Amino acid sequence: MPTQPTANDGLNVIIITTDQQSAGSLPLYGNPLAKMPHLDAFADRGVVFDNAFTSCPLCVPARVSMFTGQYPSTHGSLNNQIPMGSGKHHLLRLLKENGYRTAIAGKNHCFGPDDMEYFDSIAECGHYGPIHDNGNPVPGEYCRPREYLQQCADLRSAWGSTITPFAADTLGTAWTTTKAVDFLNTAGPASEPFFLWYSIADPHIPFQTCEPYASMYPLASVPLPPLPDNEMDTKPRAQQLDRAVMAGDAVDEQTIRRIRSIYYGMNTYIDDELGRFFRRMTDLDLWNRTLVIYVSDHGEYLGEHRMIRKSKAAYDCLVKIPFIVRAPDAFALNRGSRTRTFVSLEDVMPSVLHATGIETPPEVQGRSIFCDESGDSGRSPAERDHIVGEYGVHTRPWPADKPYDVCAGPLARDFRPAMKVGGYGKMRFVRTEHWKLVVYVDDRNELYHLAEDPWELENLYGTPGTEPVVSELMDRLLQDVMVTTNSWVTTKEVS
Repeated sequence: MPTQPTANDGLNVIIITTDQQSAGSLPLYGNPLAKMPHLDAFADRGVVFDNAFTSCPLCVPARVSMFTGQYPSTHGSLNNQIPMGSGKHHLLRLLKENGYRTAIAGKNHCFGPDDMEYFDSIAECGHYGPIHDNGNPVPGEYCRPREYLQQCADLRSAWGSTITPFAADTLGTAWTTTKAVDFLNTAGPASEPFFLWYSIADPHIPFQTCEPYASMYPLASVPLPPLPDNEMDTKPRAQQLDRAVMAGDAVDEQTIRRIRSIYYGMNTYIDDELGRFFRRMTDLDLWNRTLVIYVSDHGEYLGEHRMIRKSKAAYDCLVKIPFIVRAPDAFALNRGSRTRTFVSLEDVMPSVLHATGIETPPEVQGRSIFCDESGDSGRSPAERDHIVGEYGVHTRPWPADKPYDVCAGPLARDFRPAMKVGGYGKMRFVRTEHWKLVVYVDDRNELYHLAEDPWELENLYGTPGTEPVVSELMDRLLQDVMVTTNSWVTTKEVS
């Protein structure tokens, strides 16, 4: 594991997040088509975690987990309508209380109004464009693309996409990067460390980008995931419902290729903006006094299983995320290395606290990725041989006798996110290097042999001969659930 330096005075911290960026969509994680040279170069100077996962494939629960170091069932933000509860000892608060200047550039979707007060600089951007610029009006050149996207009829369908007729430097990711660079330009001496959350709202829906990115990946060159007939016959009802709602059975291959082409174009657009940000880091000589962590909150179906967006499921396309760490020379990183160590979003907070020398609150459930000079990090991710996660705020799934709306077709302009009733009910999953078990309330469970079925097409749950595997995975899941659900005590409280 990376080694923590003895002295941490003046260590800046930057967390770069993308939104809904699946690890499998990146060349760094084996995608043969996508091009992201700046992220590749960044990884060459850091450590790439090949087994990195979100604990919940949903924006707010995942982001709150990243800042609290807790699982959703502990911090309580179980869906996108429940932001972080007040009074928590989250990473932003602890850094601010320890003398850090703080800033957000980009998407929030985590903190409520009271906790936003911990940011000294707020330049907030959503999926359609800039929202808040430290109290200043957003320039008109950024408002026009936002208005276009908000009014674009093609984006009202479940599988919709569009080519934005505006220049790249007027879109949301460019504005976010400019605001992040503006904050870098205010960096002071080592005695005045800063924290920056550079939070890119792409490549989340709406699926859109401008030229030249929109034409960078011709449809004929875009490979499709396997799309077997009757796959859903052995899958949970929750997935069957959401696939029906979004007309997944009717979607054609060309539409799937178009979504993937636009998404890859969005990734390359992100990469060009990352390059601009990284060049400014170099110009300001910030790399050797800054810890930079690159992650995404969760992934995206992109047509796998004839599904789009995300849902109550634990496929790797949804839960496996990029996780890359670059630190100053004093951390003794094995630069350009990769590790199979299991890590999760909950590990971001304790890793930053460990690196900066700030005490980690006892309620934190994640683990630092750094070791001190003795090689001891307390509970190290290196000890893990599996990861767990969850989804769901409702106690029970959608009733079998209750009607629901479905789209008239994949590109019909009648989709609303509330139509996805498969999200009702609860789910938990456990993943090892070779197996994944997904357990539902009042629904069919799932078991996948990832070594033989990496696309997770054949549900083996209930198959004769798999009982020992299910029993072992269920034991691991049960033990972790007991640790990660709504309870913690300090050693001082144990009599």
